Amino acid sequence: MDYSASRVVLSMAKTLAWYPKGPMNRSELRRIMRSWPLIFSQASDPAVQSFALNIWERSSNPTWLPTLKQSQWMRELHREINDR
Repeated sequence: MDYSASRVVLSMAKTLAWYPKGPMNRSELRRIMRSWPLIFSQASDPAVQSFALNIWERSSNPTWLPTLKQSQWMRELHREINDR
C-alpha cells in the first residue's frame, strides 16, 4: 500500500481540537509498536519510511511518548495496516 496520500492529509496544519484521542498512553504505544514492522515492509514513500524508522528508534526509550502529531500519524498508519 502506498502511504503517500496519508502523508498529504496528515501534514496539513491542525488545531488541538483535531486530535480527538489526545496524547498516546504507554499501553497504546506498545500495542501499535507490535505491528510497526509492517509499516517498514509496506511503506513505499521515503518520508513515511523515515518517520517509521524515527518512531521505532525513539520507542526503545522507556520514557518516550509521542507528541500529539506523531500520535495521530502513528494511529493513522496503524489503522491503514490493520484495515487490510
